[in-house]
Amino acid sequence: MKKSIIFALMAGLVILLGCGSQEEPAKAKKPVTAQQVKKETKQAAEAVKEYTQQQKDEYQKKLEGRLKEMHQKITDLQAKAAKAAAEAKAKLQEQADELQKKWEAAEKKLQEMQKASGKAWEALKSGTDAAMDDLQQSYDKALSHFK
Repeated sequence: MKKSIIFALMAGLVILLGCGSQEEPAKAKKPVTAQQVKKETKQAAEAVKEYTQQQKDEYQKKLEGRLKEMHQKITDLQAKAAKAAAEAKAKLQEQADELQKKWEAAEKKLQEMQKASGKAWEALKSGTDAAMDDLQQSYDKALSHFK
């Protein structure tokens, strides 16, 4: 009796182990070809190029808006300078002329950026940002004389 119970347990154990989850053999991976690598690399390069162009377009649009706004502010400042007293008028006109020159420099940088492609525009971006910051600071300084 003990032998039959042991035999039945052993048989059950063998059946359980035999019926357990069997992993399917791993599917053989297809080798990657040079053509696939070239295709994927080309797609990635095109995606990067498109993304860079989108970033450039967005930045230019934003910069054009800021330049237009600053041009209007400079024009308004020049009008105020024209109405100011003689001594203040000369000083304000000098500041307005300086602002105009800085605005023209920033406008020139924008034009350079519009012509640039790829990574070249990113290098121009920092110079353009600096020119816009300088223009804004100069405007704020000139405007402080009216307060």
